[in-house]
Amino acid sequence: MYPHIHKYKFDSKSSNKHKHKIWGYTDLMIGIESFHIHTFFGICSYSGHTHYYSGFTGLPVKTENGHIHKIEGKLEANMQHEHIFRSYTDEEVEYITRGLLKRAHV
Repeated sequence: MYPHIHKYKFDSKSSNKHKHKIWGYTDLMIGIESFHIHTFFGICSYSGHTHYYSGFTGLPVKTENGHIHKIEGKLEANMQHEHIFRSYTDEEVEYITRGLLKRAHV
């Protein structure tokens, strides 16, 4: 499996009467083949305050065209509250065989 990244975009759970939009791309791929994870990190803001987040994805979950990763954690506490987030990355198509990719028209 070649090094790759995943896009993610979702909302945090509500806390202090609001949610945060969390979006970005995973970073480093650690491991090989079906035993790999990614790092992720970022900043999200809402109504004059920000939260930082970072962590590691779960192992890959095979999908029809590739795989996804579970992504979860907590936004760091700020303004006397924190948010929990839990979702999945977008699909990566690393499982498509090379022959099919070579015949693909873009």
